[in-house]
Parts: sequence; C-alpha cells; structure tokens
Amino acid sequence: MPKIVDWESRRDEVLAATWRVIAAHGLAGTTIRKIAKEAGYSPGVLAHYFSDKQDILGSALVLAHRRVGDRMDRKAEGRTGLAALRLVMIEALPLDRQRMLEAQIEVSFWGRALGTPELARLQNAEFERLWGRLRRLLADAASRGEVRADLDIEAATHRLVALIDGLSVEAVLYPARVPAERQLALLDELMDTISAASAVPPAAIGS
Repeated sequence: MPKIVDWESRRDEVLAATWRVIAAHGLAGTTIRKIAKEAGYSPGVLAHYFSDKQDILGSALVLAHRRVGDRMDRKAEGRTGLAALRLVMIEALPLDRQRMLEAQIEVSFWGRALGTPELARLQNAEFERLWGRLRRLLADAASRGEVRADLDIEAATHRLVALIDGLSVEAVLYPARVPAERQLALLDELMDTISAASAVPPAAIGS
C-alpha cells in the first residue's frame, strides 16, 4: 500500500528548512539544492510542493509571519488594551533564539524585496497586517481611556512598528547591543509615552 504523505506537513518541513538556510547563508546564498539538503529531500521532491524558488521564499515569509501571529493571539487571549498590546509587541521582538531567527528571515527579505516586485507586494501586505493589528489594539486602549487624550494613534502605531523593525535590524547585525533586557526597557519606555497613566496633569506643568 503506498505511503500517505501529509502535504501540508511536508511543505512546512521544507519551509522550516528554508528558514534555517536563510539564517545560515542569507537570501543570496539560499538555493533549492541547499534547502532540499537541509530538509532531507531531493530537489525534485520540492518541485511537487512549490513552483519555484520564489514560491518557496514567499511561502517561508508568510508562514513565519503566521506563526508569529498565532503566538500573539495566544499570548494576548483574554487581555485587552495596552496589556494586550504589550504582549503582542513582545512576540514581535527578537528576544530569544526562535524570534531571532524570525528577525533574520525578515531582515533578509527586505533587501531582496527591493529588486523583486512580487516579494515587495507580499512584504507590503504583511506589513499592513502587522500595522492593522497594532492600530486596532491602540484604538481599543483609547476606547478604554488607557492612552493619553492627545495621542495620535497613527503616529503611535508608526513608532511601535519602527521599534520592532529597528530592534530586529540591530539584533541581527549587532546582537550584543540589544540584549533582551534592553529591548524590553525600550519597549516599556515607548509604552509609557502612550499610556494615560504617564500623562502629566495640567496643574503639574506650571508648578
């Protein structure tokens, strides 16, 4: 009786191998042959699951983002407002080995996306997904009176995304400069600028 192959499981194995190859060799050094070797398959097997290298790379990026998103959902379940926002932000920062690998994948894709319209469109769509998630959480916090009355939600969302991207780049290029405790400190400093609790009462300004 022929062996039954779990199609989605096999694809995920290949994509996980792709992440490891990207982390080790960068996107420029990532080839079908290296991915196949890392996954333990022949290059011909990969052709049954992906149309070409671009398909593999794009799928690897999307799967990485979906797994981050799933973690965000689990961590923030039952939480609202700024409490949920902080937990979501923590999952996006390169605080441990797994999240560092995700940061390496992300940063590697940025350069390639500049010269590849298809990947650029995919990257933009994924960026908008993250932006929307963070903005919704900020809007929820605002509806609960948890943020400063004068907060510009769009600008605050931009600062949150910039923190994720900036720390991701630093962690990949200069890991010693941004240990986990430093990343969390920077996050909390930014959260303090958003929180209504940190707003200075008008009477205190002139005292």
